[in-house]
Amino acid sequence: MQPQIVSKPAFTVVGMQIRTTPGAAEIPQLWETFGPRMNEIQHLVERGPTDTHHVAYGLMDHFDTKNGGFDYLAGEAVVAVDELPPGMARWDIPTKTYAVFEASLPTLGEVFDHIYKDWLPTSGYQQAQSPVFERYGERSNADGPGFPVSIYLPVQKKA
Repeated sequence: MQPQIVSKPAFTVVGMQIRTTPGAAEIPQLWETFGPRMNEIQHLVERGPTDTHHVAYGLMDHFDTKNGGFDYLAGEAVVAVDELPPGMARWDIPTKTYAVFEASLPTLGEVFDHIYKDWLPTSGYQQAQSPVFERYGERSNADGPGFPVSIYLPVQKKA
């Protein structure tokens, strides 16, 4: 499973944020809470194929390596922020180089394990300072039961 290395320009995401740990039940619960509120976000960069499906992002940052916690934001990319909806946060993501891995909801944990245990240690890259994020893209009937997810790991070449 080799990633595509891409440069992504700076962007802004607005959504709902929690402090959590990997694989915690709070993450899907956050998405359940956030889903009905997605229409409150204005100036979207990416809309899905229908008004009921949006391209969404799950961002992770502020990792605590000792306790395993991190901040997680479920949100949508925007071109401008006039006013934040109540209970929502804004994250500004800088221009970075990313290793992009393809996954589905059922394989998300497996792909993250592969990234950190197998690929990263032997890749010639190291993780760069910036949020890691999941991009939940457009869904087609050909996708089957697994929802398509792209995992963006910020990287830089090892010295």
